[in-house]
Amino acid sequence: MADSKRSKKNRRPAGDQDKKHRTDDQERRERRFLPELTRTRTACIAFGWLGAVALGAGVWGRWVSEPAHDFAVYLVIAGALATAAALWWASTGSPVRVGDAGVATERGSEVTRLLWCDIQRISVDGKRLLVQGKERTISLSFELHRRAVAWVLSEAAQRVPEVMDVKQQVVRELPKPNPSDGQVLPVTDLQVAGRHCAASGKVIAFERDARLCPDCGQVYHHAHVPTSCKTCQKELGGRALRVHLS
Repeated sequence: MADSKRSKKNRRPAGDQDKKHRTDDQERRERRFLPELTRTRTACIAFGWLGAVALGAGVWGRWVSEPAHDFAVYLVIAGALATAAALWWASTGSPVRVGDAGVATERGSEVTRLLWCDIQRISVDGKRLLVQGKERTISLSFELHRRAVAWVLSEAAQRVPEVMDVKQQVVRELPKPNPSDGQVLPVTDLQVAGRHCAASGKVIAFERDARLCPDCGQVYHHAHVPTSCKTCQKELGGRALRVHLS
């Protein structure tokens, strides 16, 4: 009898289990990709290391050793320039995010994002992938972000295929997306207040009033969610998601 009571006490109500299951299913996620270590970046690291060695030798030769060496000044200058150049070169690659909230790049704490619904064209320009929106363009280096580029093209082909302007040969030359690629993170920085509902044109005054298309991220007011998304044309209705789940 006691065992039966403990079992009932520890049993989670079915409603709570369903709520947790729905929350897990609806949580928006994205993959975070760091710049890849290429031959160019390896050379950059080696160049910076040599610059640091030259700088240290110059400081020692000019201000530490007895007697001081006049040529050490040139080592200080050359080492400082080489180190600065290497640091600048290494900083040209920024982390990239790809997932339910579109494509984003990081610059320190600042995240520049394009939702899938806001992307007008995805194309290739030389050795860079251009993800173009109405107000901004995100440019990704094939050299530094091959896997991120592969994921962008794979996700876009499923979510917004009409914006794709990339030859299949380019796709075939990229690594095939793998579930282990990147670092999977929840989307936590999405802000849609101030946007207009894609169905009614009504301004989204509060985040709680917004509902998102799970495929392209298009934004709707909760009172005007259509049966199919106005952007990607996929079934919507009850599939629409809240911005922040609780």
